Amino acid sequence: MISWLKGNAEAQSQGTFGFASMAYDSRVYRVLIASPSDVEEEREIAVRVIQEWNDLYSYSRKVVLLPLRWETHTAPEYGTRPQEVINRAIVDECDLLVGIFWTRIGSPTGIADSGTLEEIERVGTAGKPIMLYFSAVGIDPERIEVSQIERLRSFKQKAYPKGLNENYKSIIEFRDKFARQLELKVKDLQRGDPAEHIPLSLEFLSIDTGKPIGNTLTDSFEYPMVSDFTNVPPEDQDKIKETTSERTKQHLYRPFILAIRNASAAGIRDLFVELKFHSNIGSLELVESLPFQQSSLFAASRWLSFTSPGTLYTTDQGFISEEMSEVLSKARQTIAKFEARGLHKDDVSGDWSLSFEWDAIQPQRLRPITPILYTQTNYSAELLITAKVFSDTLPGPFEINATVRIEPKARLVRLEALFPDWERLIDARSKGERRGPASVSGSGRRPRSATTALK
Repeated sequence: MISWLKGNAEAQSQGTFGFASMAYDSRVYRVLIASPSDVEEEREIAVRVIQEWNDLYSYSRKVVLLPLRWETHTAPEYGTRPQEVINRAIVDECDLLVGIFWTRIGSPTGIADSGTLEEIERVGTAGKPIMLYFSAVGIDPERIEVSQIERLRSFKQKAYPKGLNENYKSIIEFRDKFARQLELKVKDLQRGDPAEHIPLSLEFLSIDTGKPIGNTLTDSFEYPMVSDFTNVPPEDQDKIKETTSERTKQHLYRPFILAIRNASAAGIRDLFVELKFHSNIGSLELVESLPFQQSSLFAASRWLSFTSPGTLYTTDQGFISEEMSEVLSKARQTIAKFEARGLHKDDVSGDWSLSFEWDAIQPQRLRPITPILYTQTNYSAELLITAKVFSDTLPGPFEINATVRIEPKARLVRLEALFPDWERLIDARSKGERRGPASVSGSGRRPRSATTALK
């Protein structure tokens, strides 16, 4: 039975030492150590391994493991079958059973071939996890009981098909295997615990105040749109409409700031986060920087590619062929899938991805995610954001979600309100045409072309 314990993990595992320590709430998992009487050393080692786990992880994970043994957790009771007393006191209350065998199976209980087997059967029937270890350590032949060995062999044949069991050839090997596998089982317990809550949440920060506003952001806004171009000369309308459309588009870029909150009382270390962005409409754009803030040279060089056959490319190692360049490009793309990377779009699904690593997020803290992201659309849309979080200090990867609801509304404006200098640009183009392409201004410079002026 899983329960909560309030106290200090070190005090739970090794006793108090007379100095003050801060109390904290912990999840308690009871670990039953079940075995016949010939593996006393392994039973003691199992208890020490559990205590060491508490020393290392109980505070950061808010989990305490409590070893249960019949010799320390039961009391004599008259008139009741001995094994029934043990069952009621510790077997039915455990969350995990560790069974250890060497040369004996144990003594019959009247219901099962031994108390250990009755405990295993009872825990297994309850659907709780069981870890079985079988010793292959040598033994003095004089100590072997043939009937016990035969019954043990029969049990092993029945147990192996039901799950993965371990063998060990030395006490050191048992300790190493149990310590490593105990950590895996604890994570399994945490993942399957219905009361286990996710300590992290994905939230938005207010652009205006910087304060958290929850995991749902509704962005309702107006954007300017010009529909009347009657004052524009017919020969200039196409260019003015194009430029006006670009200026309208700039008003559609809407920033949002994501953050991850750690609501737990312990820090979480070594995080790797994969963000996925899925839109319910195909026309929505998602970018990590505003396009009109980048120089045209940078934008061009970012996407520039060379496709002419026989081209030689230069690298730090010298010149390589186009074929080798493609091989290297694919290799880099493969490696990039396993590294933190900036925002990028999947050509197949149409979703965006962003991944990053953090050393830690402190307890009771909110940490913003960089960079600031921008949506762009003139239609109502919903952007679902899923963050998959990996960390060694958590029971396993888990997902947290947030949603952006975009509600744009067009507001009709006069051309002058959005494009106040449109007439001056038309006049500049007209003057340039009258001078001709070869004329120069009084300053000795060639005037801007109509295309450049309108941009």
